[in-house]
Amino acid sequence: MKTIALKEKTFQILEELKKKEKAESYDELITKIVIKPNIPDSMFGHLKGKGKSFTRKEREEMWRDRV
Repeated sequence: MKTIALKEKTFQILEELKKKEKAESYDELITKIVIKPNIPDSMFGHLKGKGKSFTRKEREEMWRDRV
């Protein structure tokens, strides 16, 4: 186990986030923060939820929109 030094404000932020995320410990919270992707869904626009590959038709439609 290790100890880290935090400014009071940082500790307060972590304390509030711990409650919000319902984490049982600061270790659990920090692990969630580090592993969890922090990209908001809104940044994906109409591509949200789209898997790896696009169909030929989808690619053509995307390129047509740019011209």
